[in-house]
Amino acid sequence: MKMLYIGSLDADEMKKVRRAIKERGLSSHMNDTKWRALCTAIAEELPFPPPYQIKLVLSDVADPQVFEAAPWYNGDWATTPEASMGIFIEWLKVAPRLSVQVGRLLLSRIEDCSDAFRNMLKRLGIPFQERDGFFTIYGHTSCADILPSNNDS
Repeated sequence: MKMLYIGSLDADEMKKVRRAIKERGLSSHMNDTKWRALCTAIAEELPFPPPYQIKLVLSDVADPQVFEAAPWYNGDWATTPEASMGIFIEWLKVAPRLSVQVGRLLLSRIEDCSDAFRNMLKRLGIPFQERDGFFTIYGHTSCADILPSNNDS
């Protein structure tokens, strides 16, 4: 069993996040329990932890700023404080594909766990949108209407 990182809460940061959520009129769609369930399921059920781009409530830009359809690196789902303290996360854009280098002269192989990832999100009741091969998981949004029901995805 893999352990999740549980970071300490910074009271000042929490106040800033809550103030930003209120000022921007954001609605919460996730909580720590759902984030932890998702991280645990990814660690236990998927062949690799999918890479993601993260947008935090207090940040104006996503990280990384450029996000490929099939990155060469794994996502850091089970060890980052963001994964265990979901109030900070506005959204995650997930690429459930991994580019694997086969050799110096051969093209990279693409591993894809999109179907398993989609089924996991639906089973866990995680709010998401699927578009152009990416899955966007919403921690907070300004408009709940953009979220389809999990049965429609």
